[in-house]
Amino acid sequence: MDYVLELSEEKKNFEITLPNRALTNYDLVKYAMLLKIPHFRGVFMRDELPSSGAHYRESAIVNLDDSIGPGTHWIAYRKCGKRVIYFDSFGDLQSPRDLVNYLKVPEVLYNHERYQNFDTYWCGHLCLKFLSGAI
Repeated sequence: MDYVLELSEEKKNFEITLPNRALTNYDLVKYAMLLKIPHFRGVFMRDELPSSGAHYRESAIVNLDDSIGPGTHWIAYRKCGKRVIYFDSFGDLQSPRDLVNYLKVPEVLYNHERYQNFDTYWCGHLCLKFLSGAI
């Protein structure tokens, strides 16, 4: 079964079929570019966020594992000034402290709704959906 990403009204008639498997960092970059995600900074491991700090506006996908691990779970965020929205497909989970430190904001808003079960691999797909505005 393929995962079809349908975009919001302003981008209607634009669909992308994502692979029916866990997405790699290369996949995520490729599809983020195809989706033209605004202010997309990149895909990072939690401990490899850019040392130059966060931009005023940026969005990114981050793996919660560190760079010596194989990768565990993809999350995403959108930042505009001091407003940050953190997306975790498992829902109702606050952002990790090192991400908050990187973003240098007093508060990070986060989703409370669950979009994915713990035994599935849709986190990368759902991050792209979030960043494209479809969630």
